[in-house]
Amino acid sequence: MTTYDLSEFKNKKIALVLSGGVVKAAAWHIGVTLALEELGFSLKGNRTSNANETMPKKHSLEIGTYVGSSAGAMISIFLACGYTPQEIINGAFGLTKGEMKRLTYLDMFYLNKFKLRPKMKDLYQPLESFPKLFRNLLSPLMNFPGFFSTEGVRRYLLDGILEFDSFEDFVPDLFIVGTKLDHSQKTIFSRYNYPNPSHDATAHYQTGVKVSDAAAASMAVPPFYAPFPIINPVSGQKDYYIDGEIRETLSTHVAEDNGCDIIISSWTHTPYHYHDEVGSLINYGLPSIAIQSIYLLIQKKIVSSRAKRATGLDILNTVSEYMKQEKFTNAHRRDILAILERKLNINPNVKLIDIYPTHHDYQLFFANSFSLNPKVASHAVKAGYKRAMQILSQPEFL
Repeated sequence: MTTYDLSEFKNKKIALVLSGGVVKAAAWHIGVTLALEELGFSLKGNRTSNANETMPKKHSLEIGTYVGSSAGAMISIFLACGYTPQEIINGAFGLTKGEMKRLTYLDMFYLNKFKLRPKMKDLYQPLESFPKLFRNLLSPLMNFPGFFSTEGVRRYLLDGILEFDSFEDFVPDLFIVGTKLDHSQKTIFSRYNYPNPSHDATAHYQTGVKVSDAAAASMAVPPFYAPFPIINPVSGQKDYYIDGEIRETLSTHVAEDNGCDIIISSWTHTPYHYHDEVGSLINYGLPSIAIQSIYLLIQKKIVSSRAKRATGLDILNTVSEYMKQEKFTNAHRRDILAILERKLNINPNVKLIDIYPTHHDYQLFFANSFSLNPKVASHAVKAGYKRAMQILSQPEFL
């Protein structure tokens, strides 16, 4: 059996950042956490912390910060509650009967029962120049904010998962990311009122919101789900929220803001690359083309972010080596590097690890993102597990 030396992870503050992607991504995240657990990482949660509260020493490989968007918010909540990866895959996906409540299609596809009317009807008429036939066919859909509501998921959390509905009642640090509909604002729901992140003045930390509401807001993916309303605890105003990854796909900065040393990110947005046995996506219709388009956009954002960080680290290392050669004093060198770190918005002491599918796994690409079929979930779980083991076995971690 392969052994892994993860000594550089020990006694560090570790975060797990989980992306969206509906059920497929949730299953992938579970596979990743199964691998982390097998490698010796401890997943901090309310139930596990209560069971181990008599232990005097903190676990040396403890993951104690969870940052989740959309489906990643759901898995983050499960883990923060103290459910193990095995309990989640068996319970939420209904593989076996257990303590955990099963997630159903009725929870996922809760019908949106309200229909809103615009205050200024003449302001926006998307079908104005269309032929009358098309206007008659499409106009009934135009006033709906979404086909379904995440209210069903919110009720699922309240009825069978959450013992507490306040961020303050969680032992681990839990962050859920949403996007404000009527603003260019990304909102990070948590118990911490941190300052706006330096890299994005439009990002905002929000306290005083219930966990179930934050989760429903983060999972409101347009156009499938209607924006979810939350009453602002400060202003009393009703704000509407959509998917937490609209503005930024992986909120690793949240884990940095929380003082984490190592950030493990799990995501599934890997575009399809041509395979002879599969052929072109043109043969598989609009859904596959739409998924590919979304994945291309998301992957580009992640790759650009990582490339910017790599460039910043290279600048810091180059300047540091130059100052060493020129016999700068250590104090002078540290001061200059500190200035550069602030200007580049980079902390060289933070380690980022991305766990994502390879381009060869076209079966995962084609998997139905909304399917609760155990066979579909099983492949995603196994793929996430295998990929996590593969990445953490690379020489830099051994």
